[in-house]
Amino acid sequence: MLAALTLPNFRKLWLGEVISLIGDRALLLALPYFLYQETGSTLATALLALSYYLPGLLFGSFAGVLADRWDRQRVLVVTHLIQGAVVTLLLLAPQPGLVWVAYAVTFAELTVSTLSTPVAGALLPSLVGVGDLMKANAALSLGTTGARLLGSVVGGALIATFGIPGVVLFDAASFVLAALCFLRLRVAARVTPDVPVQATSLLETWRDLGHQWREGLHVIRRSPVILALLAILSITSLGGTLIDPFYTPFLVSVLHADARTIGLLSTLGGLGALLGSAASAWLGGRVPPRLLIAFGTLLVGVLMLRMYSGSSLPLLFALVPLLGVPMVVSNVALSTMIQTVTPDAYRGRVYGALGTTNALVGVLATAAAGLIGPRVGTMPMLVIAACITLLGGVVALVFLPARAEGAATQAERSSSAR
Repeated sequence: MLAALTLPNFRKLWLGEVISLIGDRALLLALPYFLYQETGSTLATALLALSYYLPGLLFGSFAGVLADRWDRQRVLVVTHLIQGAVVTLLLLAPQPGLVWVAYAVTFAELTVSTLSTPVAGALLPSLVGVGDLMKANAALSLGTTGARLLGSVVGGALIATFGIPGVVLFDAASFVLAALCFLRLRVAARVTPDVPVQATSLLETWRDLGHQWREGLHVIRRSPVILALLAILSITSLGGTLIDPFYTPFLVSVLHADARTIGLLSTLGGLGALLGSAASAWLGGRVPPRLLIAFGTLLVGVLMLRMYSGSSLPLLFALVPLLGVPMVVSNVALSTMIQTVTPDAYRGRVYGALGTTNALVGVLATAAAGLIGPRVGTMPMLVIAACITLLGGVVALVFLPARAEGAATQAERSSSAR
């Protein structure tokens, strides 16, 4: 896994992604805390969470078109610089109006990220060989997991010492440093035969973008593997999103856990994810991605079902770190399979479709949790989430091919037939 970091281009992408995520996680921890402290309203934090989902829902698919149309390295550099500038607007807001400015800034910053996210995923296969792709994704997973853990610690320390301005400046600086890493990438020029000749008017430009968007949908529709991967991601995302509103109430109300216990469980989950990153690199060359996705997801569902159908805190301490291993293994294998089966010219559009789908699932799951959760109860909702995750594993086992190479060839034929 760490051998992938010896590749200079991948190392720069990895470092930029990790630095950026540390800043993101710091602000993600600090901003909701600050808003709740200022307003005492859970509605204020709920609206902030909604602003996380809306950009992907509204712009994710369209951003995927631009990710395939524009120079990917340049997009990474420019978008991260814009994100850093947008975040600093929080420093200019007057204290009484900061709540609404926080919503607007979060929405704007994540709107820009709908473009940088598919670009990073689409760019990765061109930086490493096919044989190193699983290891590269595992190394990226290791780095992002560590960044989430470190970012949360840094965010807590900064807001306690310097307040929200300190966290904002830290996040802005992380975007600038990430942009400098991306600026040093050396990426070969891509051949994009599907991109039309330069449009002569604004109307023609929009028509061209619409045409390319439809081309991406055609490739997705004509590839059973990509459709299956989209379905698996949507199902598992639904299960995971349903857990979020009920996990803390489960710990506090059912297991009577205090803040220190909840923090320790979070740390154990992070350690499990780190182990999962290492395991995915080792398993990548030995086990087909289909089996890693299917059995990893099924194991996650089984562990969730056991965790949430009982009321034993010691059992949770044992299972939480175990849960992170198959979860990360299946996610890394799924990312690798998407990159393998999708033609390079359409990879951004597929990632854009994934982002839009996940955002839609997030909005629907959040709404369902608010409407159904109080009637059904905390533990039954968590059990439902576990069953949904098991369904994702079954779909993977039934619909994914044993090998990804043939699926990649089929998708290439589909795209060239247009």
